[in-house]
Amino acid sequence: MSRKISVAAAVSVAAVTAAVTVSLTYGYAMDNFNRKVADVTERQAMYTKLSEIDRKVRQDYIGKLDEAALRDGLCAGYVGGLSDPHAQYLSAEKYKAYLGSAGSSGTGAGIATVQDRDGNMEVIEVAPGSPAEKAGVKKGDTIVAVDGDDVARITYAAALNRLDGTAGTRVKFRILRRAAGADSAAAAQPFELTVVRGEYRQQTVTSSLINGNIAFIRISRFADGTPQEFNTALSRLIRGAAGLVVDLRNNSAGSVASAAQVLDTLLPAGDTVASRDRTGKVTVEFTSKANEIPLPVSVLVNGGTSGAAELFAADVRDFRKGLVVGEKTAGSSAKVEAVPLSDGSAVLLPVAEYLPAGKKSFGGAGVAADIGKSLSEEQRALLERNGLPPAQDAQVSAAVASLARQGAAVLRMPEASSAAAPGGSSAPAAVD
Repeated sequence: MSRKISVAAAVSVAAVTAAVTVSLTYGYAMDNFNRKVADVTERQAMYTKLSEIDRKVRQDYIGKLDEAALRDGLCAGYVGGLSDPHAQYLSAEKYKAYLGSAGSSGTGAGIATVQDRDGNMEVIEVAPGSPAEKAGVKKGDTIVAVDGDDVARITYAAALNRLDGTAGTRVKFRILRRAAGADSAAAAQPFELTVVRGEYRQQTVTSSLINGNIAFIRISRFADGTPQEFNTALSRLIRGAAGLVVDLRNNSAGSVASAAQVLDTLLPAGDTVASRDRTGKVTVEFTSKANEIPLPVSVLVNGGTSGAAELFAADVRDFRKGLVVGEKTAGSSAKVEAVPLSDGSAVLLPVAEYLPAGKKSFGGAGVAADIGKSLSEEQRALLERNGLPPAQDAQVSAAVASLARQGAAVLRMPEASSAAAPGGSSAPAAVD
């Protein structure tokens, strides 16, 4: 009798289990189906609307249609509809330029500029050996016209797009050059220079010895050649150095892989870069080997420090290798994937967020400085133009002082007045 009851109970349990399984499976299937139907409905509504616009344009528009421009515009509009600053559609031409942007060489004029108060292009850097240098362009020149078009009229952004181009092509600049000793370029007479575009090497690392025995290395962006440039500079300065300042202010572009290679030189063994996708899965992407430099480190950052440079600063802190000095960073942690399309164009799409060694996201929040330090407006303007010497830079002084707090025997300590910048605290925050 007992055996019969057990069999009956087992049958009942199996039936209930089967019913629950069927119910759950059905519920999941219905949810999945409803989502797919919703997606299909939304896509159909989008295609219908585009079809209506296209039909009306082709029927009544009096202008001439450029089919390639229409396709690019449609794709750019779709990606723009994501309202994500990291998502972007690139035409075939722009995608080709994008692929070359990670390298340490470029093709074009070979200058870096900022927009001045009049909307013109102020030259802040001329790449050594570049076509612009060969043509006579100098740092401090103001470009007021490109190929006969006033920069202020066509906009600064449009003028920037004309700097690079196919090797052998020409670009004409109308330039104002301040006379030696003059305070203003207003009285300068404009003259024209023609630059024959060509290949040039982009230097991403500059270095010097400051305060007697502190290695100072500035990285403007992380390119393919940056790790080699960094290691060369470090090997030249490290003998006798008591500490290292790495300046990443306004470093807003570049390769995470390149940043990870530089970190490998500085840090002990451990995971340096991970990524977290939409499902929450965390994947370790880069690690550091055991060898590390035997120096304390200070990393300089500001609001223009973004992406790979933010990862770099966070890792130095997470490994307890050094302190972060300056101002809160931009908070850009997106891992952007370039997705090639069939016609040679591409879509840049954020597919995950990068995480530093401590696995704490800085997306949107930025990396806060351990030692807060700000610059005056005059100093900011000079820094943007690569014209602020380290000896006159309050944030550099704070970085050197932070090395002393980490045990570095600094030969010439900065004056207290320069180390205490307006609006910033010189007291280090707790490092988690």
